Amino acid sequence: MNSIADLKDYRRVAALSGATPHWLMAVSHIVENRQQDQETIGQLLALLSELTELRNISIAVPDSPSRFRARYSSSGVTDGIYSFAVQHALCRQFGSGEWLTIKEGEERSDAFVPLEHALTEHDRCLLMPLTLRGHVLASLVMDVRYPPAHLLDVGLVNFIGTQMAAILATQVVPNFVTLYARPYQRVQDNDLDDIQQAIDKCNGNKTMAAKVLGLTPRQLRYRLAKLCEAS
Repeated sequence: MNSIADLKDYRRVAALSGATPHWLMAVSHIVENRQQDQETIGQLLALLSELTELRNISIAVPDSPSRFRARYSSSGVTDGIYSFAVQHALCRQFGSGEWLTIKEGEERSDAFVPLEHALTEHDRCLLMPLTLRGHVLASLVMDVRYPPAHLLDVGLVNFIGTQMAAILATQVVPNFVTLYARPYQRVQDNDLDDIQQAIDKCNGNKTMAAKVLGLTPRQLRYRLAKLCEAS
């Protein structure tokens, strides 16, 4: 057996070829010059919007109880409220940690695996979990209709989203016990229509409907019983 010293055919490792992508340098510059976290996240969001040409990108954060708001947005809207379909998808994503898509004309979300699936022209919304150490901190919500979804560089989105997650993790984030605490709320007469509509949109799944409405399943059953008694 030859020792390393006896081997004569050494080969120089080939240098990496090609210039560093402009967007990678831009991300590095933003992160290296980071001072205020909110400003840095806003800069990364603006860069992502510029690189992907997507006009409507936001970062959804939990808003007690079990509701989500657009804390940051490329469109300049702050604390924006999401549609039922997006709220429903966010509830699912914070529980599963998976990427999700919502197709045109549908309200239910589908799982999306970046390395296995491809976006299509039928997808209207892509939700990427901003995760650190296995915990979903927030979600990147993207309207992928303009330009069409299949033109989106998912790898680029994933890289910049990961930088956002690292920054979000250093902020003061409410703990999830407090965040998802559901204080007692008095039953209102007009709650029945809202509850039934939520159950219908969740295809009869009362547990998911409760999450979308910001209730526990027990609270949902209690409200239904009270409202049915009064009607």
